[in-house]
Amino acid sequence: MKRSFLLAAFLCLGALPVLAQTPAPAWSADINEIRHVAAMIPGARPLRINVLKFAESRRTKNFSVKGAPKDPSIQARTAFQVVYRDGTMMVDSGMDLQVHKFFGRGVEEPYFPDQAREVERALRSAKAIVMTHEHGDHVGGVIRSPFFAELAPKTVLTRTQMQTLMTEPQMPEIKLTPDMAKRFIVIDYDKYYPFAPGMALIKAPGHTPGSQMIYLVLDSGKEYVLAGDVAWHMDGVRTITGKDAPWITEDVASIGAELAWLNMLTKNEKNVTVVLSHDEEQRLDDIKQKLLGDRLE
Repeated sequence: MKRSFLLAAFLCLGALPVLAQTPAPAWSADINEIRHVAAMIPGARPLRINVLKFAESRRTKNFSVKGAPKDPSIQARTAFQVVYRDGTMMVDSGMDLQVHKFFGRGVEEPYFPDQAREVERALRSAKAIVMTHEHGDHVGGVIRSPFFAELAPKTVLTRTQMQTLMTEPQMPEIKLTPDMAKRFIVIDYDKYYPFAPGMALIKAPGHTPGSQMIYLVLDSGKEYVLAGDVAWHMDGVRTITGKDAPWITEDVASIGAELAWLNMLTKNEKNVTVVLSHDEEQRLDDIKQKLLGDRLE
């Protein structure tokens, strides 16, 4: 898998399909093109995907889905592990307690040290780490880790993610210095990127400038889209409705197009499971249905 990963880092993007010149929408994606890109790197596809919750935020649902009732809602803080026969990859990296407190905004919220240590252990054993976007609860587990020097050289950031973390980080604690930045693997791509066998990155700016989704197809043929923070609750996907959180600034047009695409997948692509990073109800249901494992290996 390591050879396959290195191959992905140097693939010529000119080999990807060239689309006809038409007026560009806010954002668009084609699941069949994504499947093609995910098949570009030879090798055995992943066997399974695991998720672990290491913290929670307690917010009413109307912040996650505009117009929803102000009912209590749990936002799970999660990291994902993609398991291959010969090793693992991590999608997102968790965060330490200090960064977690930033999200509480003065309110004490649950943080699970044992699970956070499990995320750290999984990061150290992973062959590669990729981030859905550049917010602290997704990148802090690498940037603020005591094992930073070990983790950064196998962590892949997009050029946009890197730029944000160096110039406009969400919080001072995750700001990258030039010396830190040069330790990462940095990639740049136009629309889709073949990352590993059965795995493709999908550029999806909107929640942040560097946001991306992760498409995965398992050895069994089952497909997933890890959609990061495009939505915080699946009701946002089901109703194509964005967030209403005053503490974030999003590209509304892009988010709307991404939500519409995810909604289409849930209706028309029955083999594809859309997975959000923070929907606690969905996390529990996916584990119950054995779509996701509930521990890191």
